Amino acid sequence: MKAILCVFATATLAFSSFALAKDDHHQCEEALAKLDAAADSRHTSDTHHQHQQAKEAKESGDYKKCEDQAHKALDGLKKE
Repeated sequence: MKAILCVFATATLAFSSFALAKDDHHQCEEALAKLDAAADSRHTSDTHHQHQQAKEAKESGDYKKCEDQAHKALDGLKKE
């Protein structure tokens, strides 16, 4: 019985992790799209660097970092 509960708990955690990662991926995509729409040719060196970091994070699968960097760059553009 303990083994069945352990397998069930492991499967539940794995599914939860997958769902959270999917949300992070979606949020990353959304943040990059907003940044691309706002940026066009208004990049400063700081926002350009953050935009590149966001794209690199997306490519490496670090969607949370992608989202964070895209938001930083977008905030920088709004302050200009």
